[in-house]
Amino acid sequence: MILTLTPNPALDLTYEVDQARVHAEHRVRRVRSAPGGKGVNVARVLAQLGRPATCAGPLGGATGEQIRDLLRAHDGVRQAWTPIAGDSRRTVTVVAPDGATGFHEPGPALGPAEREALVAGLTALLSSASPLVTAVTLSGSLPPGLSGEDLAQLVGVCRRNDRPVLVDTSGPALLAAARSGADVLKPNAAEALEATGTHTPLEAALALLEIGAGAVVCSLGPEGMLGVRRDNGSAHGWRARLAEPIAGNPTGAGDSVVAVLAATVLVDGAELPEALRRAVAVSASAVTRPVAGEIDLQLADELMPAVEIQEIPCP
Repeated sequence: MILTLTPNPALDLTYEVDQARVHAEHRVRRVRSAPGGKGVNVARVLAQLGRPATCAGPLGGATGEQIRDLLRAHDGVRQAWTPIAGDSRRTVTVVAPDGATGFHEPGPALGPAEREALVAGLTALLSSASPLVTAVTLSGSLPPGLSGEDLAQLVGVCRRNDRPVLVDTSGPALLAAARSGADVLKPNAAEALEATGTHTPLEAALALLEIGAGAVVCSLGPEGMLGVRRDNGSAHGWRARLAEPIAGNPTGAGDSVVAVLAATVLVDGAELPEALRRAVAVSASAVTRPVAGEIDLQLADELMPAVEIQEIPCP
């Protein structure tokens, strides 16, 4: 079982409109509600891939209960939340034919006792044999009251319990995750560049390797993704992409990448190039779905042979 820890879970609301315009009223054609937050999306994708997953993280208030209730409808997803006093956040994504616009609430602030409970909850889950946790993902933004040092502490708990861990976050927390020795980091290119102050995604990925990450996969949007790892002191890199990108709603594409990497790299021990091939195909299928956390397995299988893998030189 893969444990997906979401520091800042959310109730995801998706509004479908004919056209999105600034400073204008809109008639919403359809409203969708889904349990969200990046780690929740990862768990839902894992379940669709046939990999049981457990959602963990801080959850509270009426919105938290809605998230819990909606997740009960998803087979293959267990729940092991840490109760908090605050009301969990909401996100709103406005989807139009030409793209998506998101509005994300900050989330409830965590107090010292709640931070300690989060660490204790993770420790207990990793100590249990029923179900046995085989890998951990830590995904998404940090709520107020939770710092990069706290995230590094959670990574440390995983490492002390001999569980591989993948982190998908941004800013100082991304650097903290690298320094704490996360097995895989999965930022997008903009997040990697901002955190490292470098000029290209390859430079950013190599910088994150240098400070302690085991491997780095950068999402490049329609240009595919970049993966690098270090073996015996030497860095190796690959670029994976579809010759013809698929248009659609990109909101959950990165979370589907995390799910594939967790299943293939952390659990199965797959080589990075082959994991990238699968990740590109699955994430491309995700953009055809109306809400985050959904994929099209048939389309992903059809796209796999069309994914181009190119080895790139690393200095």
